[in-house]
Formats: sequence, C-alpha cells, structure tokens
Amino acid sequence: MKKKQLVIFGLVVLCLIFGEKCPKAEFITQTQIIMTTTVTIVADASSRDVQEAFEAIKKVDSLMNHYNPKSEVSILNQCKKAKVSSQLKEVILKALYFSRITDGAFDITVGPLVSLWYRMEREKRLPTSEELENTLSLIGSQDIGIDDNNVWFKKKGMKLDLGVIAKGYAVDKAIEILKEKGVKNVLVNAGGDMYCLGEGPQGKWKVGIQHPRKTREIVEVIEISNRGVATSGDYHRYYTILGKRFGHIINPSTGLPVEDIPTSVTIIASDAITADALATGVFVLGPRKGMELINTLPQIEAMIISEKMEILISNGWQDLLIK
Repeated sequence: MKKKQLVIFGLVVLCLIFGEKCPKAEFITQTQIIMTTTVTIVADASSRDVQEAFEAIKKVDSLMNHYNPKSEVSILNQCKKAKVSSQLKEVILKALYFSRITDGAFDITVGPLVSLWYRMEREKRLPTSEELENTLSLIGSQDIGIDDNNVWFKKKGMKLDLGVIAKGYAVDKAIEILKEKGVKNVLVNAGGDMYCLGEGPQGKWKVGIQHPRKTREIVEVIEISNRGVATSGDYHRYYTILGKRFGHIINPSTGLPVEDIPTSVTIIASDAITADALATGVFVLGPRKGMELINTLPQIEAMIISEKMEILISNGWQDLLIK
C-alpha cells in the first residue's frame, strides 16, 4: 500500500502513516469534507452504513454551523430567541456544563470576540481597550436562557460559536448511528476530533500526539479503544496582525488570544464531545489549573505541552501508552 499521512490538529492515526497493512479487506476508508474540515471514517462496515454516519455529521453541521445563515444557530444569533431542535438544545446544555466545571474558560458565547479578532486581522490592527471592554460585556454563558425547546439571550448582541464543541458532538452522533447498525470496529475523525470504537485492523487504534512545533514529529503514541480524543493547539489556526501570530483560541475572561502556554492539549474521554470541549477549556485554563481540573474528573486523561516542551500528564495517562 502506498504510504499515506493524515495529520489533523495534533493527532495522527498511525496505521495511515507508515504503510502498515491498513485497512484489512473487511475495513473500508471513506473521506468527505464536512464542517469545513476533513472527515474520515475507517470501519468494518458496509459503504451504506458509513454513508449514514456521514449524513449524521452533515445534519449536525446544518444545525450548528454559524457560517451558514440558514442553520439553527445562525437563526438564534440573528433573532436572539428561537425554538431549537433537541440536538442543538443538547449541545447548548452540555456547553453550559463544561463552562461551569472550567470556571468559564470554556464558553460558547465567544462569538462576538471571534468576530472582533477576525475584523482586527482584516483591518491590520489590534483592538482598543474600549473595543475589548464592549465586546467582553457580551460574553458569558450565564446569559443564555433555556426553557423547554426555546433558547434566548439575555443581552442584545450575544452570539454563539459552537466551533469548540460541534465537531465532537457530530463524531458521537456518527458513532451512535454505526453502533445501531451493529458495527463493532470504527474510527471517526473530524478534523482531529475523533472516536475510536473497538479495534482497528492491527488491534487497538494507535494515535500519535503531534509535536506542536515540528509537524512531522510525534511526541508520544497511545492506544485507544472505545474512547474519544481531541487536541487543541495554537499551531494550525491563528490570526496574523502586524506581523505577529496570535492563536485562534480566545480567553473569554480577557478577550485576548491564549499565548505561549500551553501550545497543545490532548484530552481522552468517554466521548468525543467531552474531549473536544475540555481540550479548549484546559487550553484556556493553562497547564497547572487545567491539570488540576482533569485529575478531579473520572475517566478523563490529558497531556499538556508547553512552549518549552514541558509535558504534564494526568494520573492515568501512562496506562494509554503502547507497552
């Protein structure tokens, strides 16, 4: 088999790198562009089942992509109050939970801040203190109201950005579909947010953690089965303003991009949505506070890499390493 590399947001599926016998005859690999990223499914399943999984991901995208003016989240952002689907309500409720446990470091109301920094990049300048203060006044998950299937904002000008959680949720929905079809072994990878069910062609799924500053170097290799995994980093997406690079992850409390520490956070969790959300939350919290949080959460593991390549790992991380 011709060597093929797949490196997306800090995670590498090793059977796709080194030309191993991957996949076996009973495994199929299919890739589509959804949610503005590459989505790959490797599964011992029929092509029809895999297509249904892709449709589940597309459904999430149609509801939660704020760049799509017809999506539910866009309508909510425009109208400030809307009746939403059970899926969007579920994601918002999950986001409120992650906001609480991270003390606000994870926050889906950062939409106005994201818009501000995109505008600053276009205008080639940094925001003024007044612009930051005015925008920060619109940030805060506590100002989201939910009643039955109605969601509303308590402040005019608030906007949701589900980019920090929707991909993980979409991966979980795809896995849910495949489980219903009786599929036992599958990997769903949506731009680095992934879930590894059962085993791959060569046993447990092997995932490499990419060096945050050397894209062709792997820091560690872990084995994953029946777990979600996600990495947040400052090296793939960023703003460039006045010749300086600013990471795309914004601290909701300061309104500024998180810089220098850490450079990469990888989370292993029972599902992809948890891994996705906590990767961002811990990135904002920083190494010390982030790891303190992780070590209080059951069945959650983490690796945090700083700018100087200082590595912190959670209590159970060693158990994931290839023996």
